[in-house]
Amino acid sequence: MVALSLASAAGRKKLNGIHRFLSEGYDWDMELVRNESDFTADAISSAQCSHFDGMLIGFIERHAFKMIHARVGIPSVFIDYPDVELLKSLPLCMFINDSVKAIAQSAARHLLACPGVRSFGFVPSRVPSRWSHDRQAALMDALRPSKKPLSSYNGPGDSREALGDWLQKLEKPAAVLAAFDDRARDVLEACRARKITVPDQISVLGIGNDEPVCETSVPTLSSIAVDFEEEGYRAARELQAMMLRGRAPSIRERLCGVKEVVFRASTTASKTPSALVERALEFIRQHALERISTVDVVKHLKVSRSLADLRFREVTGTSILEEILVRRLDAVKRLLRESSLRISEIAMRCGYRDANYLKNLFKSRVGMSMRAFRACRGK
Repeated sequence: MVALSLASAAGRKKLNGIHRFLSEGYDWDMELVRNESDFTADAISSAQCSHFDGMLIGFIERHAFKMIHARVGIPSVFIDYPDVELLKSLPLCMFINDSVKAIAQSAARHLLACPGVRSFGFVPSRVPSRWSHDRQAALMDALRPSKKPLSSYNGPGDSREALGDWLQKLEKPAAVLAAFDDRARDVLEACRARKITVPDQISVLGIGNDEPVCETSVPTLSSIAVDFEEEGYRAARELQAMMLRGRAPSIRERLCGVKEVVFRASTTASKTPSALVERALEFIRQHALERISTVDVVKHLKVSRSLADLRFREVTGTSILEEILVRRLDAVKRLLRESSLRISEIAMRCGYRDANYLKNLFKSRVGMSMRAFRACRGK
């Protein structure tokens, strides 16, 4: 049983991750629960009667539901915050979640690169929640070295007027992170109502990269693309392992990071060396397996190739092309370790049209053939 909210972009991306895992040669007969209202105590209890081999749960569950899981005793992976009591009660479970530290560090790097920023702000979710509070605390930690103030909005969640008052008081230019994209859109609308110009007076950054929200906002919204697809992929991989082995892994909590910060009109992209290279690295992290070249990275940066090459070497000590190569070979190694895909299929997935070229490249860089590397994966 897989229970994910497909009404949200995050849920759909997690489901894409599950399908990516299954495409590596695994065959599940999967029952999908799409809406939280359909995920009831009876549905969980019936999983035992229906002889499900495992459950992958992406809803933020109530404590009582988790205790039902404990009694059912089916291998379960939760895409949720770790629950210490459930970890003790249910040996066959683990948790996958996004890393608030990685989100906050990406946000801090991006907002600090916006020119002339004097103050920072955080706008939490409309209704108080643990994940929103944790994102706020992590941003505070990430900004601490800058010694610049962070103000957090604590007014009514549904009051645009109160939000506008708070935004008006921020020392300008300011940079604001919202708990998620819809909340960032509230900030943009409040700025427009108060005639606060974005990004000149306030740069606004969301979390989640929900494309329909970000692209239809005015101005378009910059956002942190959390790696929700990787959460789905890892959750499926861990559940498969538990179903086969009949035991939970030794590490029962896993965190997934950030894919990139997607630049749009609500923030000003700085062209300082470190900011420029961070943008290049984020683009490479997202697209390395899509047969990109140095030219594609330079086009994304909107600077000359000579400047891009120079700044990249200054900051990283290597070239853009070498970074792309390393990312691709890391993906090749992962698929050799974790899947049974044919080498020709791995080559295609990792951006290589010619499997023989990849075989020769792999041996020259790693010191052994791909087959030998795969044979050593369990040692």
